[in-house]
Amino acid sequence: MFNRSARAAVARPAPLALRESLLSGLAAEGLRVPARPAALDRLLQGDPDERAVREVAEALFMVQGRDREATLLLDSALTTRRKALAVARILREPAGTVGVAGLLHRAGEACALRSLALAESMTHVRLDVPSRAELCARHQLQFTEQLISDWRLPQPVAEVLRGWRQFRTTSSRAAAIVYYAHLLASEELHPEFFAPGLLRSVGAELGIDPAQLDADV
Repeated sequence: MFNRSARAAVARPAPLALRESLLSGLAAEGLRVPARPAALDRLLQGDPDERAVREVAEALFMVQGRDREATLLLDSALTTRRKALAVARILREPAGTVGVAGLLHRAGEACALRSLALAESMTHVRLDVPSRAELCARHQLQFTEQLISDWRLPQPVAEVLRGWRQFRTTSSRAAAIVYYAHLLASEELHPEFFAPGLLRSVGAELGIDPAQLDADV
């Protein structure tokens, strides 16, 4: 006979302290930062080989058990990279740094999602959407630092990954480009949630001619 109480017990979320402990423990052990792909070196040198891009992206953004969320991160990474390279061409910035940073700009979230998926498979507890989003956002910085260390990312790329979320024209130029490229990607992927005024303002700060950008991306 079907036992409703047993099903309810399985579906009930774990206490927050237990969830935090599981995710923090996995992060400390570094279990969910994948091995450094050999193709990364080609991208850092500015090689536009899309096979190398795909190899690096698949190492980070394929998450068994959280495929939908991982696909959203992958789409954001690939689109931001494409936009960042277009902006870099206009502003004459190095393609290697901007392209890799654009591709990896949400890598910390992807690694946090990998650890969360592993924790869920071990405990048979699946977090709801708000809890998943909050935990990945909260832990993405520590995973970003782990990725920077494990993948031996050059300092210019590391600076972008640490600072792209806040637009500052006085800091890393590449970080400002990736921030702007992320806005462009968000406009393309999720236009229903996008505020175009911010895009115009940041573009003006960077000295981007919208007509030139439209022709390039």
